[in-house]
Amino acid sequence: MWNDIDKGFQIAFEMAWESFKIGTIPIGACIMNESNELVATGQNQIHAKGDGLISFHQLAHAEANAIMKVSEETVPNMHPNIRKYTLYTSMEPCPFCFGAIVMGSIKNVKFAARDRWAGATALNDSIGYIKKKNISVEGPFERIEIVQIAIQTYFEMQERSAVVLLDAWTEDCPVGVDIGKRMFESRALDKQIKENTAASVVYDYIFNYKLYE
Repeated sequence: MWNDIDKGFQIAFEMAWESFKIGTIPIGACIMNESNELVATGQNQIHAKGDGLISFHQLAHAEANAIMKVSEETVPNMHPNIRKYTLYTSMEPCPFCFGAIVMGSIKNVKFAARDRWAGATALNDSIGYIKKKNISVEGPFERIEIVQIAIQTYFEMQERSAVVLLDAWTEDCPVGVDIGKRMFESRALDKQIKENTAASVVYDYIFNYKLYE
């Protein structure tokens, strides 16, 4: 349930829900400092304008939008302790975003859901240059993964019906895909948008969706 997940994941899901509400891919991210205080947020903005620096572009990904707000060198966004920060993201970073993590001096990454189709955290152990960066990667987190895959599935069925994506996600999180499909059939999240439901309530609603059948 919502109160059981880390603050970083709560913020990441809030950003994912904001992205979903404005009609773009529901992926969110945030960066927390060594004291677990919020430093930056990012959301997917490929199809809409949100709070990030990149929008309406194929590179307008959540992790990249968060990382671009944090720098160890550029005033006024100086963060000398950036290597102690943690990036939380609702979905496993893609090759572009994992590259941004590497080049942006982020040393700790936590992702909620696996992405067998585009996830690129395997790069952490397969390229010498990246291995030397000693990046800590944690994920997936099973319960959060179910919710993220469900909302991702709903979006893909609503926008593009991307069968190849759903097939890939089903291999790792069949429960999430199933919930997403059933929610889409009843347009359950459309109602949540109309009612401007808070992300915390949506999270618990999705996780317990089987109870609402």
